Amino acid sequence: MQGDLNFPYQDGPQGGTLRQVAEGVHWLRMPLPFSLTHINLWLVEDGEGFAIIDTGINDAKTQGFWEQIFNDHLGGRPITRIFATHCHPDHIGASGWLCERWGVELWMTQAEWQQANIGELRAGGASRPAMARHFERLGFPVSRLRKMGRMQGYFQNMVGPLPPGYRRVRGGDRIEIGGRTWVVCIGRGHSPEHACYHCPELNLMVGGDQVLPYITPTIGVSADEPHGDPLGLYLESIEQFYALPADCLILPAHELPYRQIQFRLTQLKLHHQERCQLMLDTCRTPQTAMVATQAMFAHRELSGFDVMLALGETLAHLHYLLYRGQIRRSIDDEGIYRYQAC
Repeated sequence: MQGDLNFPYQDGPQGGTLRQVAEGVHWLRMPLPFSLTHINLWLVEDGEGFAIIDTGINDAKTQGFWEQIFNDHLGGRPITRIFATHCHPDHIGASGWLCERWGVELWMTQAEWQQANIGELRAGGASRPAMARHFERLGFPVSRLRKMGRMQGYFQNMVGPLPPGYRRVRGGDRIEIGGRTWVVCIGRGHSPEHACYHCPELNLMVGGDQVLPYITPTIGVSADEPHGDPLGLYLESIEQFYALPADCLILPAHELPYRQIQFRLTQLKLHHQERCQLMLDTCRTPQTAMVATQAMFAHRELSGFDVMLALGETLAHLHYLLYRGQIRRSIDDEGIYRYQAC
């Protein structure tokens, strides 16, 4: 591991503008309506036109900025295809509109495509009883479950109708974009089959949410996989990025591009080790996941959707320890899980 992170840029491009970060690769930003105020998106020159990597959410402001870019920065050249790193609303929300607008295909991994479509099907609320049972077992207050369902709908509203089909991307694929080879590297834990796009010739990688420079990506147990081990998958999958050159430019979905990814990988691993130790200390006596969440996030006040995310992240650490024999789980008389260090 070499020194601290290196940031070649001190700020990001304004809405509706582009900044070139490498030959044929352009950086743009779209606004987001929550604590992460922006998402970084990428335009890559692709033959007669440009490929887009990630799309932003589906709202009038995002579409307006895209139209501004199309009119002011493409020189009359078309969009050739859309790539998605993963299925979250800020990454694929506008994909259906963009694909229809340009008559092009959406390229993404199969698990992310399927997860996105499951999200569309759940918009009607059919999964809410099972989700409620999941959160009740974790000690989540029943009085807050109805509000939780409304917040779920809020996020679903950020995703427009998806394209009717997609082009499948697989780990290890070598995709030609603009005459250069981009290698697909699969990350897990934050989402099921997150695609990072590495171009060795340009010595850069579009990293999506998998390896962010300052914040840690959300890694949480979800209601549709209530016994999952996403933290284990995440820590396993980031090991591959140690093989990247130290001066490889990482293009993250949030914050600023950076170099020295090995330093960041080690930071992330240490962070999760510290969180796991906190869970072991908290669970010296049997505790619910909700109580453990209050301990893990004691430094900040949680409200709204943040409570759900925090509970999922806490459970990811509890499950990581559970499946490695460091914590055991029992069910109390009220049907609520209790976690205790071994």
